[in-house]
Amino acid sequence: MNLKHWSLPGMIGVAILIGCSAKKPPVVPPPEPPPKKVVEFTPPPPPPPPPSVDTAALNRERIQARITEAFKTVYFEYDQSTLTADGKNACDVIGQLMKDVSEITVRIEGHADERGTNEYNLALGERRAISIQAYLTSYGVAASRFSVISYGEEKPAVDGHDEAAWSKNRRVEFTPTF
Repeated sequence: MNLKHWSLPGMIGVAILIGCSAKKPPVVPPPEPPPKKVVEFTPPPPPPPPPSVDTAALNRERIQARITEAFKTVYFEYDQSTLTADGKNACDVIGQLMKDVSEITVRIEGHADERGTNEYNLALGERRAISIQAYLTSYGVAASRFSVISYGEEKPAVDGHDEAAWSKNRRVEFTPTF
């Protein structure tokens, strides 16, 4: 194209035309970011409460287990009502338990082997039961929490007519109540 033929007004027109055709596109604002999702935090529900525990019943079960463990048969030597070392150890456990749990009461049951008269064996069984009661009261356990009974030779633990049987029948047993 030859620019010599163009006049000034023609060039202005072309410039206008070029300027007009080179319009800048309209300013479009940038797109808005999508709205932020608001995630509401809902805490998890609290755990369910533990099953109802009857603490009194639980304590009662524990005490009952201690009673079962503590009240063991106490054995005696022939024609004796004094406690042996093993008998004292057994009574120590019982005495401590009775100090700890004031609701326990005990029937102390004295026994004898078959040797001797019925009257003698009843008296011997009673002396054995009373010796244990006296030992347990030395722990500070009130005598009123005990009852004493003698069965003499009437309720043998083991049938037989020899030392093996007799040694198991010379005893004191306990019936605790809680």
